[in-house]
Amino acid sequence: MPVNIVQAVSLGLLCGTVIPIALFAQRFSGHSRVSLWMARNIWAPIIIAGGLSRLFVSGLDNVSPGRPALVVSNHQSYADIPILYRALPVPLRFTAKREIEELPLIGLFMRALGMVFIDRSSPRTAARAVSELGKALQCGQWTVVFPEGTRSINGVVGPFAAGSFAAAIAGSVEILPVAIAGSGRMLSKGGFRVRPSKIQVRIGQPISTSGLKPGDRFALAAKAREAVEHLLAGALEDSAGNGAGSVG
Repeated sequence: MPVNIVQAVSLGLLCGTVIPIALFAQRFSGHSRVSLWMARNIWAPIIIAGGLSRLFVSGLDNVSPGRPALVVSNHQSYADIPILYRALPVPLRFTAKREIEELPLIGLFMRALGMVFIDRSSPRTAARAVSELGKALQCGQWTVVFPEGTRSINGVVGPFAAGSFAAAIAGSVEILPVAIAGSGRMLSKGGFRVRPSKIQVRIGQPISTSGLKPGDRFALAAKAREAVEHLLAGALEDSAGNGAGSVG
């Protein structure tokens, strides 16, 4: 508990310092490139190191920076966001539940980074979020979705919602499956209990959406879920060794 208290205070100081600088940089420059750079190179590695954790990444050869994709990942922890910022060598936008937008400073930071907030309170608001996601993809923005819709408690990959896959089909962008192992131990769901962890991120081969129609989104979601499950199983089997290069 004493260590977690120090970590919580340090996290507050970090966010209270980095986020205002990022917001000022965005306002001054008129774009989010500086904020995204700070998220990947300052905010994310400090959070991972502050959690006394190491990050290992494999499959980077499946990332083509000049060809944006919809990144589809399993979800175990709030730490998944800084983990993916650090793991993928491209500027990322995220989708997230509307509740995150209400968090002090964090909500402002996420809006500055171009995050798409999803309000599932009604079909109309959910459809509006899918439309916003589609526009981001068509503009060439790398965007991350957690199709399970919530964090897993036991590490099992839950069912994938199909809405974001409709946006990928409409934008004719590939799906990039990604699996994260170890983040649930680093920061588990419920409270602020941080534990040292070896975090593995495995990046799979892109899944094409070429020729698909809106009605194919359910089959595409199932295919992406199967790919993420396969990657996660490989990460868990390899947990005794590094299996990849450490990036932070």
